[in-house]
Amino acid sequence: MSKAGYLPRGDKERVLWLNHFASKLAVHATTLGLTPADVAGIANDAAMFTFLVTQVEMHTAAKETRVSYKNLIKDGPIGANGGMLPMPVPAIAAPAVVAPGIFPRLARLVQRIKATPTYTEDLGKDLGIVSAQTSKDTTNLKPALKLVIKGRQVEVQWVKGKADSIRIEKDSGNGWQFLTIDSIPHYTDKTPITQPAIWKYRAMYILRDEQIGQWSDVASIGVS
Repeated sequence: MSKAGYLPRGDKERVLWLNHFASKLAVHATTLGLTPADVAGIANDAAMFTFLVTQVEMHTAAKETRVSYKNLIKDGPIGANGGMLPMPVPAIAAPAVVAPGIFPRLARLVQRIKATPTYTEDLGKDLGIVSAQTSKDTTNLKPALKLVIKGRQVEVQWVKGKADSIRIEKDSGNGWQFLTIDSIPHYTDKTPITQPAIWKYRAMYILRDEQIGQWSDVASIGVS
């Protein structure tokens, strides 16, 4: 079960959420650099989850009706109106079969989306992947980075605090590039040092799959 704060808890509510997400994903796929396979995969997952939840509801209601009818016929009372025999549950055309793990797959895709440079909070709100549970007191959270050379590698030291993890970006001379999502301090950058250079790092906290707070101050270190 995903613990993502943007997901509703109940299956019926998740049906609505997932279909909304699938429709919006098709709109924003190009901006986010997603493939047609990404969009089709979520559409198939939404169709299958909708089908399964509908089937469960239909058969649960049908079972309750049949149990009540069985008890009436079994126990009476004598002279009661038996009514009509419950009819078979109507068949619904099944969608394409999908692999197990609809919501774990979704969580991975959302993480990819939020790590995309073109992602914005407004876009996230339109997709429905901005958690309503994120506390307002996270607005000013800001990681403090310390860089240390250990064994010809740079260790990015940080404090976890109330966050789940941290997004680290690096500029080694060609602009900011995504480096990693780290959940256990500290992170060792294993990029080979081939020539003298100044490497810069910055980071932002992540809580419940959302980037929160502010970017850290830029930390720089000379490597050679």
